[in-house]
Amino acid sequence: MKRSRFFRGSRAVVAVVAISAVGCAVLTVGVGVAGAEGGHAPIVIASDGDFASCQCVVSGSGTSADPFVIGPWPINNVNGVAVSVDGTNLTKSFVLSNLTIAGNATASDTGIVLNHICAQVGAQVRGLQTSIQTNNVGILVENSANVVLDGGGANPNGPGISERGAGTINKNASGAIDVENSSNITIRGWQLSANGGDHEPDWLSLDPGVQEWGVGGVRFFGVSNSLIDHNAANNDTDVSYSLFASDHNTLTGNTGDYPFTMNYLLTDGSSYNTLRGNESSTGDFIGLMIADPLAGSPAAHDNLVTGNTIHTDGPTGTELSPIDITPAFLGGIVLLNGTYNNTISNNQTWASFGSDLAWAQAVPDASSAIGVETYKPTVHCNVTTYDGPGSAPPLNGNVWTGNTYKTIDPCLPAQ
Repeated sequence: MKRSRFFRGSRAVVAVVAISAVGCAVLTVGVGVAGAEGGHAPIVIASDGDFASCQCVVSGSGTSADPFVIGPWPINNVNGVAVSVDGTNLTKSFVLSNLTIAGNATASDTGIVLNHICAQVGAQVRGLQTSIQTNNVGILVENSANVVLDGGGANPNGPGISERGAGTINKNASGAIDVENSSNITIRGWQLSANGGDHEPDWLSLDPGVQEWGVGGVRFFGVSNSLIDHNAANNDTDVSYSLFASDHNTLTGNTGDYPFTMNYLLTDGSSYNTLRGNESSTGDFIGLMIADPLAGSPAAHDNLVTGNTIHTDGPTGTELSPIDITPAFLGGIVLLNGTYNNTISNNQTWASFGSDLAWAQAVPDASSAIGVETYKPTVHCNVTTYDGPGSAPPLNGNVWTGNTYKTIDPCLPAQ
């Protein structure tokens, strides 16, 4: 079942789409080479022949070992999509290299759209000089496999990006990178700053629609077997990194700072994901949260959160007054509602607002501006829901071990 980036609708469980090489057509084509000086009109690729007719390819033969290279090009002030590639009928591999894209940030403006890229073709967006700014979404990947988005800035010595710089995806109205219904995607080495807009997040049903949470820094929706590695997200709204209905993914070596509402979110059935060696700070409400909808299924479960450094600053004055929009379950690492069988191990949490380690359940409140009870005080250690199989084990089967902290919910075991 296809899901749109503007997904609204019900919360029915939707299977992650596995994209394979089957169905990739076999064609041959010559290459039209264009010079790299000056700007370029919007680029649309839907067949192998378009690589010649677009006059946008500067090198390469289209093989996996020698892909077509498109760029560097400035493509600015586009009403719509700057670069659109539909891989349904493509047989040629390609790279979008060091593109400079800036638009008008309307609802239809997207820097790069990659759709139906099949595994045997693959695609790359790469380059330290890549700059995608002031669109609605920077990069959208849909219904695809074997796509690499590499900003070139991965820090070899620790989390985030290196001092030499990185490709940038900044100031996009809904968010930087949105990946949907895809598998085997790599996102590495990007500076993602000031992306996203003001939303009213759905804390009760955790509705994955972008009208509720936006894209923020990096958003996975129906994504499997993919990697988010060594990126730096700063001041991205609503979430630095979010996984909805996504499984068997890995987040390593990323940094997140100054988000509203949190830095890391796993929900809407996201399971068997690993978050390792990430850093986050200055989250308004939460550092990292694994959550189920209060009503139950789909349940997030069997996620591993280990070796991360998590800190939050807490809500600002405007988030508390005149209208309180701060949920009462805020904290550093939060397991919310009926999520089960998650392992929270060997993380460093310190001086987070609320509790460093928190186990909580949202409490509906129709009189609240956000539909749930708000801070103050915190509401923790009140979990009665369990969304797993059989009867509820202690702590819903969640394991908390080896974490360092200053504050911990009293219902959780000493570490």
